[in-house]
Amino acid sequence: MAENYAEPITLKDLAGLTKLSPYQIIRAFRRELGITPHAWLIRHRVALGTKLLERGESIATVAFEVGFVDQTHFTRHFKRLHGATPARFLTGGQAALAAHASAPTRGSIRACL
Repeated sequence: MAENYAEPITLKDLAGLTKLSPYQIIRAFRRELGITPHAWLIRHRVALGTKLLERGESIATVAFEVGFVDQTHFTRHFKRLHGATPARFLTGGQAALAAHASAPTRGSIRACL
């Protein structure tokens, strides 16, 4: 998934590769990472998109490059994960995003235990 993040990836695709059922894949992801495969993919795409924004790419270009169908979908997920829109990030909101990113999450709490 990390290598093919920009392609549409379904549970059926993963099941064919792993010889597990879609439900077994979801349970394994939740057990190991605390999130579903879809949630992991969204987070991965947003993280890669954030790096592209830092390099000066436009929001629309980034959305397409990381596999979102349009800028709106990228913006929605970016804001949900970072607490600010990509436009705010581009206009100097990096400090706010860094503070939001350092806030504990379910996965980071588990890693600290």
